[in-house]
Amino acid sequence: MDVGVTGYVRPRTLLLRWEDGEFAGLEIRARRASLETFFRFAPILDAGIDVSNPKGREEFLGLALEFGTYLVSWNVQDEDGHGNKTPVPCTPEEFVASDPRFFREVLDQWAEAIAGVPVPLDSRSPGGEPFPEASLPVEPLSPSLAS
Repeated sequence: MDVGVTGYVRPRTLLLRWEDGEFAGLEIRARRASLETFFRFAPILDAGIDVSNPKGREEFLGLALEFGTYLVSWNVQDEDGHGNKTPVPCTPEEFVASDPRFFREVLDQWAEAIAGVPVPLDSRSPGGEPFPEASLPVEPLSPSLAS
């Protein structure tokens, strides 16, 4: 065994941090995943499951619970009506019980950290209007401006 050779040691977990916005201060430690596992989660990452029927919702929730097992720890707290804060356990059930915006944000950040690219926009997302270059006036400069 050659003890003089060192190499890259890939951490088993990722630290996801939110610096600003609605989730500023949130930190989640999550496990890395194999490519096979990443692809298994693809239907919940890219909205590939039709949740308008019971079978689709059951499939989605099953994958969401499985994804929740990849969350190791977080600093999420609940606040009661009196300002008292209590830590929320980092469990698959608590993750699935979270609000949809939080759920989606965690999925997207994990996918970006794993794959290194943002999750594609939902296909219903508008691409915007094309730039109206035909409406831009194109005329030769007057002789006084050309020089």
